Amino acid sequence: MGIVLAIKYVKVVEKTNDDVLRRVGKHYPKRDTRGLSKNKIAEHEAVINCLHELLGSKDWWIEHEESGKPVLFISGVRGNLSISISHVIDQVNNTKSIAHAAVILLKDTTQESSRIGVDLVIQGDPRLERIAGRVMRKEEVESGRLEEVWACKEAMFKAFGPGLDFVKDLKVDFISKDLLEGLGRKWEVRRKGNTVVVLGPV
Repeated sequence: MGIVLAIKYVKVVEKTNDDVLRRVGKHYPKRDTRGLSKNKIAEHEAVINCLHELLGSKDWWIEHEESGKPVLFISGVRGNLSISISHVIDQVNNTKSIAHAAVILLKDTTQESSRIGVDLVIQGDPRLERIAGRVMRKEEVESGRLEEVWACKEAMFKAFGPGLDFVKDLKVDFISKDLLEGLGRKWEVRRKGNTVVVLGPV
């Protein structure tokens, strides 16, 4: 099995019902759902929908290592699947928000090959222009592909961090519209709706 990807979205609602909170609590048993914002609840729902699609099962949950890296448990046992998760809120307008999530899975083979990362960004996110000069090289900023560069750096960091500097260590080269290179590995670019997803290494 190679890397498999699911991308889902959930509309953010003002008031979350108890069924949704129970569902989030079931799949994130170590997380206190009472203190979660409506945006975080929607992001968790989108991740749950991704994993239901990828696993074809509802008998799983996620815990996190001290580093924040997610760990997947299936039927009560730590799974032999590497997992990487990304989620973001798209503030469509003053009254409407959408939570997007991307999840990738890879069957563990060796310690090195099980290192995977995914990141999802909203096209045209104004925050990228504000941070680009601090986290990207000059040629990366000038490429005009800020979404791909940022998502690739985030995916690389999730796979091979911590301890990596976004400018010094995480250089992104463009192979084609849908393929990037970084850390001596290839990273795939996918687009769905107004989102850009980078995953890998592929």
